[in-house]
Amino acid sequence: MSSQFSPGEISSIIIAWLVLSIAITYQNFVGLFTGIGSFEIVIAGFVATATGFIIHEMGHKFVAIRRGYVAHFRLWMWGLLLTLFVVVFSGGGIVFGAPGAVYIAPAAMAAYGYDSTYRPRDPEQENMVISAAGPGINLAFAVAFLGLFLAAPLGSFLSTIAQFGFALNVGLGSFNMLPVPPLDGSKIFRKNIIVGLGLALPLWAMFLILFIGI
Repeated sequence: MSSQFSPGEISSIIIAWLVLSIAITYQNFVGLFTGIGSFEIVIAGFVATATGFIIHEMGHKFVAIRRGYVAHFRLWMWGLLLTLFVVVFSGGGIVFGAPGAVYIAPAAMAAYGYDSTYRPRDPEQENMVISAAGPGINLAFAVAFLGLFLAAPLGSFLSTIAQFGFALNVGLGSFNMLPVPPLDGSKIFRKNIIVGLGLALPLWAMFLILFIGI
């Protein structure tokens, strides 16, 4: 295992991915056992959460490591249980997704084998760059999935993946760019409004078009 992952971290990432993927495809996932669920939708959901949540968190992690910090993904057990509780008792009608997050310490530790010569100079600037990595990844994937949707035959498996991937990346990215602590947007806007708007405006615009239909 890479020294950049602490003991148990990879299993925590996998658990968070599985729980969130099942949550957003709950009706179809349960339906697989009764013959009425769509396997394609379940797979599309797993792809969507891999890009929208897991790679988002890994963006924070590896940008932080690159800049000399210790960064580890940790499960939030109460969030994990709440995610499952809400989706089960709503029959898949409501999804609350907070299974875990990347936690960052302000200095690299040799015990974990981090190899970085970079040392932070402006903590707020560092925090902004690390915070921007997640929503930036969401924006990039949203644009990529939109392109895939426009190119794929309507109703095809690729089209289904594109719809799920686009919706999840837009939804999570838009939410995380709200300038409200402790969300990424609060740290980005506090340091640089131009960077904040550059990430937030396209995500918010796509969110309004996708979910509100304006």
